[in-house]
Amino acid sequence: MTSVTSLPDDFTVPLMEPSPFPPFRSTAQPVAHERWERVITTVTVPADLDSVWTALTDPGRVGHWLARTGATWARENERSMLDFRDGEFFWCHTDVVEPPGTDGHGARLSYRWRWVGVGPATRVTWQLTAVGAATTVTTTEISANGPSDWRSWNGTGWPGILDQLSDHVQTGRDMRWTWRRMGPYVQAELPLPAYEAWAALTAVPALQYWTGRTAGSLNVGDPMAFVIGDASGSCVLTVTEHVEAGQRFPSYLPSLDFRLDRGGWPDHLSGHLWIEPTHLGGSLLQVFHHGWEMFGSTDTAPHDRILLTQFWAGAFDRLGSLVRRMSAPPDMPGGLPG
Repeated sequence: MTSVTSLPDDFTVPLMEPSPFPPFRSTAQPVAHERWERVITTVTVPADLDSVWTALTDPGRVGHWLARTGATWARENERSMLDFRDGEFFWCHTDVVEPPGTDGHGARLSYRWRWVGVGPATRVTWQLTAVGAATTVTTTEISANGPSDWRSWNGTGWPGILDQLSDHVQTGRDMRWTWRRMGPYVQAELPLPAYEAWAALTAVPALQYWTGRTAGSLNVGDPMAFVIGDASGSCVLTVTEHVEAGQRFPSYLPSLDFRLDRGGWPDHLSGHLWIEPTHLGGSLLQVFHHGWEMFGSTDTAPHDRILLTQFWAGAFDRLGSLVRRMSAPPDMPGGLPG
């Protein structure tokens, strides 16, 4: 017969202590992701300092070599718009206005601007210095966490702008370029990492909110209809290639190419939508179009180009509102209340 030893009445199963032996592989997490860019461009204009300063700061003159603007342009602590008359513009906030002094020292204009009002803010400073009977104009633009191609895009743009200023000062003629056959190009900062933001924005329920989708999806070959603007009819976006995360060298970031069709257009418009990381926990969504040559040579931009710019700016703004609800504010690290 086997005897059974009874346990004491006060016996309890010992609790497991935290293991001093961690798993083989821990999870690495990024703690910082920051970058900034600076582009400096200069030109010497064969004109006196006062003449160049007037061309830079007088609203009527600026419209002849850069963009249309209003009475608040180049006024300290005022906001203004540099309007390219094709739907795209810079929204500006002027910080510093230092006109030429009687002592012969230079002049300075500094402001922050956002492309189409929703893009990342950058700082632009114009420094004018008298060099004998001529004036040296130097622009400095500084960006924090801008697009990956910011240096090449802006670096090649500033020389053309300064040349137009110089040509206008010397001739008094209208040197503004005509509307661009490429664009609109719209950017928006999102408070989510790139992969999370992409998954959120391409989901069908989200598309109904931020694009105004009425049918279809962003799957390849599935036409997605959306209203381009109030009482302005609709467009149909058809994805021709959807690159998912981790599929394409060198960035391995997701993107999609698409065609845009609208009743009355002689052909389709091509587009590219992509995303990239900026600072830690943030991303930059961008869209770009080309193919406006289908409208032929015109003095002014087709009205649909303006409508399309307004659509993307509004859509990106709605998307930003949507993803902000998905991310917890800094004082709520546990997430949003259920």
